[in-house]
Amino acid sequence: MPDSLYSLNQRTFLSPWLEDVSCAQMESLGMQGGFSGAVIWKVSIQNKNLCLRCWPQGHPTIDGLSAIHGLLQHVEKSGFALAPVPLPTLAGQTFFLNEEHLWELAPWMPGEASFLGQPSRTKLEAAVSCLAEFHRAAERYTYAGNERREAPSPGLQQRLALLQDLQRSELDKLWKAVRSASSSRLQELTFELLEGISRPLDRVIDRLQQIVNQPLPLQWCLRDVRHDHILYTADRVTGLIDFGAVAVDSVAGDIARLLGSMVNDDADSWRVGIEAYSRIQTLSENQRRAIVGFDQGGTLCSAANWARWLFVDHRSFAQTNMLKEQLSWLATRLGALE
Repeated sequence: MPDSLYSLNQRTFLSPWLEDVSCAQMESLGMQGGFSGAVIWKVSIQNKNLCLRCWPQGHPTIDGLSAIHGLLQHVEKSGFALAPVPLPTLAGQTFFLNEEHLWELAPWMPGEASFLGQPSRTKLEAAVSCLAEFHRAAERYTYAGNERREAPSPGLQQRLALLQDLQRSELDKLWKAVRSASSSRLQELTFELLEGISRPLDRVIDRLQQIVNQPLPLQWCLRDVRHDHILYTADRVTGLIDFGAVAVDSVAGDIARLLGSMVNDDADSWRVGIEAYSRIQTLSENQRRAIVGFDQGGTLCSAANWARWLFVDHRSFAQTNMLKEQLSWLATRLGALE
């Protein structure tokens, strides 16, 4: 975001929604949207708490944000009440464009992302049940011809293609790029990731090749749901947030992403989570196999992506401590694939 945006009266960013912004109180939370680059403000006005979000340039596109907002409106109408449905502007839109950034205003969802600090079976089951209820509410959502259908999973296909590229030559290129960089803690952590990719790579590719062409029910999914996107009040889920990656794919990808972030590789907890999901949404044997493929393939792809972003693309990330924690967590997960 351009620095000039911070020098303006921040309350003016609310004017597309509110005729009088003078009573609004705004608390800048910075880049609380993970690594997406989104900037967030907590807005208090008339005894209500709202969330003002400024998306990074180019992501999502106007069409992409329209699809996201349409999905949120659809699931609310279908009975799912735990997602922040964007508020309409005075002109009747759900977002506006300013300084090449898309802006949206939505209710501030109550609760805290407290699972990692205070884990429990009750909270695990509540989180996965929330995901199943979202999937059920989203089943019939259609946008620009993208709707529920039976087909091989795009997510599994993408993971397999990336892993095959690593197997052919890309992994060697990543090793070379990381070795040529200056010594640092990020370099050390990335070496761990590359070693962790190398050991199970062939086995995970073989596993994905066995399932990648199997038709699965595809529908609108979150595609990037993690423990910090689930908000709790006590042990009850009171909010599901962050919809920036939604697209049509298999629900298996969401299940794998969420459980992997919550319980790592604890087999009993995976069983508990999948059983909780199945009590709301039936899972076929092919979907259960796809969950494993998404988790293992996704872990390797995520590690390779971070190595590429840091040492080939030379991207910079403001949240250095969060970045190191992410890389350490990935190294631990890769170790469990040996």
